[in-house]
Amino acid sequence: MSSMDWIRVSRKNPHYFEHENGDTFLPVGVNLCFQRFLQTDEECLAAYRRQIAVFAQNGGNFIRVWMGVPFLQLEPEHPGLFSEHKLANLHTLVDIAKANNVRIKFTLEHFRRLDAGPDAELFPGAASFENPVYRKDNGGFADDMTEFMSSDAGRKHFIGKLELLSRHFSEEPAVMAWELWNEVNTVSAPRAIWQEWSQIMLQELHRCFPHQLCLQNLGSFDAPRHVDPYRWLCTLDGCDYSQAHRYLDPGAELDVCRGPMDLLCRDVIEELRRNNPARPAILAETGAVESRHSRPSRLYDVDTHGMLLHDGLFAPFFSGSAGCGQFWHWDQLYLERHNLWFHFNRFVKATAGFDPVLEEATPFFQTVGCIRQYGLLGKFHTLLWLRDAQNTWESELARGRTPDVRERVKLDLRSLPGGAFRQARCYLPWTDASIHMELHGTEMELPEFTRSMVLLLNR
Repeated sequence: MSSMDWIRVSRKNPHYFEHENGDTFLPVGVNLCFQRFLQTDEECLAAYRRQIAVFAQNGGNFIRVWMGVPFLQLEPEHPGLFSEHKLANLHTLVDIAKANNVRIKFTLEHFRRLDAGPDAELFPGAASFENPVYRKDNGGFADDMTEFMSSDAGRKHFIGKLELLSRHFSEEPAVMAWELWNEVNTVSAPRAIWQEWSQIMLQELHRCFPHQLCLQNLGSFDAPRHVDPYRWLCTLDGCDYSQAHRYLDPGAELDVCRGPMDLLCRDVIEELRRNNPARPAILAETGAVESRHSRPSRLYDVDTHGMLLHDGLFAPFFSGSAGCGQFWHWDQLYLERHNLWFHFNRFVKATAGFDPVLEEATPFFQTVGCIRQYGLLGKFHTLLWLRDAQNTWESELARGRTPDVRERVKLDLRSLPGGAFRQARCYLPWTDASIHMELHGTEMELPEFTRSMVLLLNR
């Protein structure tokens, strides 16, 4: 679209999003949360200009940005003393996104405590999770996170910040969503405190930003103890869509988080949709880490082709998500390091011609032989992502095994829901090639492929 309009949950199909005119909006998103290796605001703005431009050139249309980092921290020194310079940075960043037809989700805060404490993430460029600005001994109103979230002074202060931001951005469609807190369940306060605070502040978000999506989120869904909090999040009043964080993590308690990348993505989207079938589901953070998020994964060193990124983009959408998975480690730790932006373009090409709202898409999944079949069954088409089950991060990245070329693989069309098919468009995302085929009979021989391919089947 030539000019930006508001994005909302689809009124035709609540699993997806739409523009004001009813056209489907499929978020092709990534985390560009902060510039971890840069010091000055000028350097940060230059990096955002470069990253957002190349992302948009490859079909990207949605980014997530943290406000609680030095580049955008509105209260860098004292509570209630808002920096005009940082506010100007916010405006400039929104202008950069708008110029590239990219929308932003702003995450308002991410700190977990008001004083110093141990951090699991201690590597160069890791985010700081402490914020002493609000401490009473710094002229603030709280001694700890419980007081920050439960006191009248703390709540009044946070609402005041929302109202300030509302005066500047509540009529800006380039800001698609506001997110209260990054991984609110990790703050140093009891669960009852951050849950009550979330309920209150979601109401305030909607009051201040009536046209924009309002959200809360939780930490990585990697252990059985997170099942109940995620059920709470998915049914939380005022939370406009369900979202999750999940990583490939060798220290995770859930077995699925230590297995193939596509399966861990599929599993969490299915969980979100089960928890609330009436909302869109988005994998808002994904990637690979060392045990318990201690540092970015060593697999990134050898994943020069972007196999992990590919699975993180494709698997969520083909499992019923409203868009692709949104990768973390966007900078010199992984995505920029290996120049992997082209994968977003491949995702856009792979999904072209299939409107999940018009199609009334229903996800399905089955494994046949060595191929995992991820499908979206539509009224007019079936869209299939076929993933070689024998090619995994463990085989390719950990053991160094070159992906096999799959030849003369037969697809039994009778095994797919949706009836008879007449034509197929085969898209090979790893070579960026499309092949159109006429279909006869009940079996289809697939073209040669490695790792994965996409089929758009026409009835």
